Amino acid sequence: MANPQQAQLLEQLRDIHLPEGVSWWPLAIGWWIVIAIIITVIVLLIAKAIVSKRRQRFARYALIELDQVKRNADKDWLMQTHHIMRRASLCYFPKSQVAVMDNKHWVILLYQTGSNIWSQQSLQLLEEGIYRNPDSIDSSHQQQFLNEAALWLEQLPNIKQLPAFTESPSNTGQEGAANV
Repeated sequence: MANPQQAQLLEQLRDIHLPEGVSWWPLAIGWWIVIAIIITVIVLLIAKAIVSKRRQRFARYALIELDQVKRNADKDWLMQTHHIMRRASLCYFPKSQVAVMDNKHWVILLYQTGSNIWSQQSLQLLEEGIYRNPDSIDSSHQQQFLNEAALWLEQLPNIKQLPAFTESPSNTGQEGAANV
């Protein structure tokens, strides 16, 4: 056996203790960086969705007004539609540029921002409609114009900036007017 001194030393020893398990906390710095990036991306996506929803708000209001114009069948439907579109464009483009546009430049803007939407007949109607008798416009053309205006208002929030003006669309409009 062991001598008494060794026995006494063995009695002083404690049992083997296993170390505690590795904890998730505190996290390493790399995990904190990943969490911060994920939170930042989520906040940016939410902010982008809110801004997009707010940006589309004016077009939605304009579409509601345009729908009322369609239902009322008022004789002044062309001027009301023109004013609705002008007000909506002031919400999306610089006021200093849009507010001073004459009717010719307004038609050019409509053509450049929605060339795939507007027919030449509708652009001509908008340019000359102020001087025409509203009764001389047939109801099918009225419906076509109002539908094109609704399509233009729907895509208005997606236009990022005011296009540069060129005279070619107005020349195209004049050629279209000669053909009609």
